[in-house]
Amino acid sequence: MNTPTFELQTESLIETIREFQVSNPGVQTSALVYGVAYPELYRELRQWLGQDVSSQRLSLIFDASSEDHCNQYGPYVVRISATTAQPSSLLTRLAQCCVDDYRAVSFLFSQLAFDDIVAGLRERLDVICDDRSEWQMKFFDTRSLSVLDRALSSEQHEQYFGLAKEWWHIDRYGALNKIRCTDTAVDQYRGPLQLNEAQTAAFVEACLPDSILHVLQLTDDDLVAAFDARTRYRICEESIANAPDDERNSAVLLADRVRSDLLNALDPEEKACR
Repeated sequence: MNTPTFELQTESLIETIREFQVSNPGVQTSALVYGVAYPELYRELRQWLGQDVSSQRLSLIFDASSEDHCNQYGPYVVRISATTAQPSSLLTRLAQCCVDDYRAVSFLFSQLAFDDIVAGLRERLDVICDDRSEWQMKFFDTRSLSVLDRALSSEQHEQYFGLAKEWWHIDRYGALNKIRCTDTAVDQYRGPLQLNEAQTAAFVEACLPDSILHVLQLTDDDLVAAFDARTRYRICEESIANAPDDERNSAVLLADRVRSDLLNALDPEEKACR
């Protein structure tokens, strides 16, 4: 993403958040950050906000720090105070992270107290599938939010997203998605989240494009690098969607299919060099 586009998207996100804050004065703004995308950010925020966690502005969902404690790979929540003047430096920093890596940051707008938001998110980690296998729901990776939004039943959706009035994230194509939730002052959700076979399959299907692209980055890195992230994902997603059943059950066949479609999408001059 070039600098002017990045700056425009960041400014647009900040302005949209501030407009929502003004229109909803009783709602608290929090950012949910996935540490894997920005391992050094947690330490930066601790220094910025102060070491005293009693300030209730920064809290880990769970700890996944490096051995030297310099990097934090786990998810955490940051409370963002609404300001009446210019956007806060904290909001600006987190909005930049959100635009720069769509996986990394989502924004929750909730009536709940900060501690209740943190506790509610921890409650939503555990998942049990029909076959009794247990998962951890990585809702802090925004790629999971889109699947949750469309895969849950109406009742599950109301319960699972019930800790917020709205939950925002940027998708991999740069669009701001707003999940509208139940506007309640009490979070009544109790885990674990139970997924049926079809819902489990929806998450498995959603992982396929990223998994195949990872394989191709190991075997055909120059081909994958010929496309920007959004373009190569779109090609991969469409290729998998059009694959027959016998290919969909084989990672090798899917990788071959996507490789072929990527080659076909190259400019003629680049294609001639391969």
